[in-house]
Amino acid sequence: MTKPSSDPASDSPIEAFLDELVVGMSTRRPRRLRHLVQETEAHLRDDADRAAAAGLSQYQAESEAVTRFGSAADLVQLEDRLRVTPRAVLARQFVSTGLLLGGIGAVAIGVSGVIAAVIGRIAGAAKVVDVRPGQVLSAADCARWRAGDPGAVSCHDAAVADWVDEVVGYRLLLGMFGVAALVALLLRRRWLPRGRWVMLPAMAGDTIAVTFFAIGGLWALLLGVDAVVVNSGNGSGQWFSAAPVALAALAVFSVRLIHDLRVPGAAPPQGAPLPAQS
Repeated sequence: MTKPSSDPASDSPIEAFLDELVVGMSTRRPRRLRHLVQETEAHLRDDADRAAAAGLSQYQAESEAVTRFGSAADLVQLEDRLRVTPRAVLARQFVSTGLLLGGIGAVAIGVSGVIAAVIGRIAGAAKVVDVRPGQVLSAADCARWRAGDPGAVSCHDAAVADWVDEVVGYRLLLGMFGVAALVALLLRRRWLPRGRWVMLPAMAGDTIAVTFFAIGGLWALLLGVDAVVVNSGNGSGQWFSAAPVALAALAVFSVRLIHDLRVPGAAPPQGAPLPAQS
């Protein structure tokens, strides 16, 4: 190792080692980098002080301390191995993220049920659900629908009323399950010890959410437009009630994803375990 003479700080083998370590760890989390540099410097300087007390020059003492410690590249590789997520933690991340996004999606469906009910009240049940052109209502089904709604004027009205109740009711029920799931996840997170609640990195979770809400929102919007073109808008409400909710969720998660992309690695995934520290 040669000793530069222009910069006094560069004459220190320990300082040169720490510089190399910082460069190699520059893409890691800032907090972990600070801790690692502090721990490494403390160890090297203690070792160098012992060697200097034995009669070596400061430069020789630091050189031997760095040699005994090993290379900065080896330490960076060790840190990389420690940062590999265990399979059990990865499985918990997928489950936790899936439950969270599933709960959010279920709540969105519940909100679409409320919008569908409002559309039915304002525009009529046929605007929410209606018989598609060419569809035939069988006599047996008509009898069942008329029995459930004795006041219906026709088989068509009875069928539409039954379908609207299903569209609204099932969505509201799913929305309540979503709220219950989110509350349960929140309580579970508060009760679990620190480090046991793990989620996928924000960029991964937001990408999944953007993908699914984009597909769902555009699919519902196209089906609603199709109902307007093919069936004069009858039956379009079940799709137009879902599309704005999905697209609103898409906008929220898109903003989050853009932030993730602009500030990669700004923070560790919430609850993710940190590498072991010595």
